[in-house]
Amino acid sequence: MNDSVFFLYICNFLLIGGLPIIFFKPGQKNIRWLVTALPFFVSALLLIAGYVGVVSSFQYQSYWPMQTDIIATALGISSNSLIAYTIGTHRVPLHLWHQDNDQSDHIVTYGPYEKIRHPFYTSFILSLIGTFVFFPHIISLLMLVYGIVGLILTAQREERNLQKQDGYYREYMKRTGRFTPKYFTSKSDINNITSDEISNQ
Repeated sequence: MNDSVFFLYICNFLLIGGLPIIFFKPGQKNIRWLVTALPFFVSALLLIAGYVGVVSSFQYQSYWPMQTDIIATALGISSNSLIAYTIGTHRVPLHLWHQDNDQSDHIVTYGPYEKIRHPFYTSFILSLIGTFVFFPHIISLLMLVYGIVGLILTAQREERNLQKQDGYYREYMKRTGRFTPKYFTSKSDINNITSDEISNQ
């Protein structure tokens, strides 16, 4: 196991785990919060177990160690960079996920939010993908699938609440992707968005 890539991901998971302390508003670590956060804790522990030799990755990784390390490094750096960029975009901290009072005070549509609606979640997914690439194991694969499904469900819930809270959010959704940029927007969507923005000025 490459030491540099290992410590990159440990720092990455420490950053993700530290977000409730250094950035998000104080909240309760309820069952839904713990269930959604579970894959990140398990993935970090898996990497530590692999580093000390308790568990081994899939055999195929030994055939392309340099390639997998390069890809994993790119994903880990991208995850950390997107987290930092997203934190710097916000003027006020966000609520923790799965809180009873987690309605946003305002909708952010600049910075990374100009292209994707959930940049934090995108960075978390990059971390899980990178973990599987770096240390391919049945557990890292399960945590990747589990984590993506959990983040999709969490994002869907938040989007439903935001649509009820602010009518503009539905228009914002038309021009942005949930976790990746939306490159194709229909002409009718663009016209609707433009008309809505003009009427709000």
